[in-house]
Amino acid sequence: MRSVPLVVASLLGALPLPALVEPLVALGGLDVTDHPTRSVCTLAALTSLILVITGVPGVRMDDLPFLAFLLAPYLLLGLLAWRERGRRRLSAVLFVAVLVLSLAGTILLGLDSYRYHTVPEHRMVQRMTLIVVPMLQSFAAIMIGLMLQVNRSRRG
Repeated sequence: MRSVPLVVASLLGALPLPALVEPLVALGGLDVTDHPTRSVCTLAALTSLILVITGVPGVRMDDLPFLAFLLAPYLLLGLLAWRERGRRRLSAVLFVAVLVLSLAGTILLGLDSYRYHTVPEHRMVQRMTLIVVPMLQSFAAIMIGLMLQVNRSRRG
């Protein structure tokens, strides 16, 4: 029977994650603890901050709540990685989910930042990517956390 986080991670990444992760975990070839996952979260958070900050003339104190909103999914995923560090299979699945979410968010923010700096018309409209991407990432991180909690409560 497939576990709930594997199904969620498969749906989020649109990849056959159980087929990719389970053989590697069974052979011992994918030894993922919380450190690589937290490293990916840190790198993606710093990249996102750089992409967003370069698009504004100056960062003010009023921007701090938005920057916290931008970093929230990465903080939540890092906490989930730390919490599941003892469970090898779930750590591997969480690593792949974090990798997919981080890459997708960084690519979308990068494309938006490129268009902002190169297309003058793009500067005349509200940059919705800066709001939608962290919101969807936060939603996905909360769903992954809920699925991990359901899996934890089933196993006791």
